[in-house]
Amino acid sequence: MQFKKMEQDLEFSGERVVPGKTPPFLVLEHLIRYRFAARFARGRKILDIGCGAGYGTSILAETAALVVGIDNAPEAILFARESYCRPNLHFAVSDSRALAFRDQSFDLAVMFEVIEHIPEQHQALREIRRVLTPDGTLILSTPNIARPTRGIEEPNPYHARELSEDELRELLRPHFAQVQLLYQHELSGSGIQSAVAPTPGSTEVLDFSAHSAAKYFVGVCGARPAEAPVERVLGVGGIDHQIAIAQDLRQTQQDVEALLRQREENERAYAENLAAHRRDLNAKQEAIEALLHQREENERAYAQNLAAHREVIQTLERKLREEIVVRDRQIAELANQNAARQMELDWLYRWMPLNKLARRLLYGKNLRKRIMAKLGMRS
Repeated sequence: MQFKKMEQDLEFSGERVVPGKTPPFLVLEHLIRYRFAARFARGRKILDIGCGAGYGTSILAETAALVVGIDNAPEAILFARESYCRPNLHFAVSDSRALAFRDQSFDLAVMFEVIEHIPEQHQALREIRRVLTPDGTLILSTPNIARPTRGIEEPNPYHARELSEDELRELLRPHFAQVQLLYQHELSGSGIQSAVAPTPGSTEVLDFSAHSAAKYFVGVCGARPAEAPVERVLGVGGIDHQIAIAQDLRQTQQDVEALLRQREENERAYAENLAAHRRDLNAKQEAIEALLHQREENERAYAQNLAAHREVIQTLERKLREEIVVRDRQIAELANQNAARQMELDWLYRWMPLNKLARRLLYGKNLRKRIMAKLGMRS
């Protein structure tokens, strides 16, 4: 498969296959589906739903009259346009739940590892049925929710709903009169062959595998029963494929070891940070305890000062009350004295005229003069 130099790079995130970046065993799983679908493709108009990087769409275009690959990721469509170029090959951004095509535009639709990504699965199937001709065929694949590898795989965060065999049949039957399910297994093999290419029919397949659940379901759906071109399709990887798997495992082990080392470094740094935080917390705790102790000392001193001030105030109040009593007593005495003097004044004012008359009668004018002269006073 030839493709030109890509200006747009596409990273492998686990959501779609990216040539050169996806593990080889996953690429093989996807390639065998497209090679199987290519047996239905000759001379037909084909819609590849969820085409991703476009590698499988290009396979279909080898024998089809027209192939249109769609994906809801603009970066994937840009990658596909720059990577795979054929006159009968086109790529567009579109949503499988609202296909931008007229009714009965395609003879064949393929939808590999897409339906499990869509929450509105019936809506997507109604749209596919609409753009297919009455005799059109849908070939789709989806992971078996009960697959043997499920227990050792990480859950795929991009999957909205995975299906069992019965659930897949129930999903497809309202939209297609005939549904034929095929089963895709992951096998391990070893081969013996001559130096020349084997002729058709000269290959003997010895199946030593025990019966196990399929890893994927492949559904062939349409208005009439569709005959699969072959009973079994095998995708075989040579020793390079096994080496790539071993390298992936070794790289995975190295990545795990690197992650463990990083984890140890992170734990060591975390322990150091935790110790530093603890020291800081202890220092702050000691500072808080010192402040609390100082506060207690201040409160104790304040209480002592307050008690002393209260005692002084009580002493001053007692002395003030005693002073008030003394002053009240003095005021009472002064009031009594004032009352007595007032009585004397009243008496004097009342008897003064009689006193003057008595003095005149007793002493006379000449006697007074003699007395005053004796005293050296002038009358």
